[in-house]
Amino acid sequence: MTASRSWSLLDAAAEVHRPGCPSLSGFAATPADAMPDGAPDAVVAYGLEARRVYSDLRRLIGQTAGLLILAQASRRREALDLPTLAGAQELWGEVAERLGGLSAPQRLDPNLRHLIAAHRLAGSCLTALRAPVLADGAPDLTVALGNLTAAYRHLQAASEERLGMTMVDFRHSCCNCNA
Repeated sequence: MTASRSWSLLDAAAEVHRPGCPSLSGFAATPADAMPDGAPDAVVAYGLEARRVYSDLRRLIGQTAGLLILAQASRRREALDLPTLAGAQELWGEVAERLGGLSAPQRLDPNLRHLIAAHRLAGSCLTALRAPVLADGAPDLTVALGNLTAAYRHLQAASEERLGMTMVDFRHSCCNCNA
């Protein structure tokens, strides 16, 4: 019989991080609102608000993708009646309000256009989910999936690490200290 060992998160952290790794020091190495040094005020102002929009769009796309997976796996229309869809619609509206007040410095116009496109496509996906076409008694999610995939691509294109807009935050991962 082989002896087994129960691994806790703390055991694993000690194994994958070097001593002195910022990831083990309470996650204070990089403030959430840190912006590039010397960035003009207009870029900082845009970056702080755009980061909120980006984060909410990332969450919206993730929630909607989860709903699509559930609807596809269950092959039941009722999967689309869950409160998650209403919550996603509410978040979409909140993002619309913030996007309406967002003004990008000229060199960041492409970033803003990608955020707007991601928002529009996520909205089209939600519209398709509220009134799905049925095929063989199951919801046909082709249109919704196409819109969501395109929204994800635009969000990826809007990613800007220097502004803290990344699809996955690796600042506190085991790779942070090159262990």
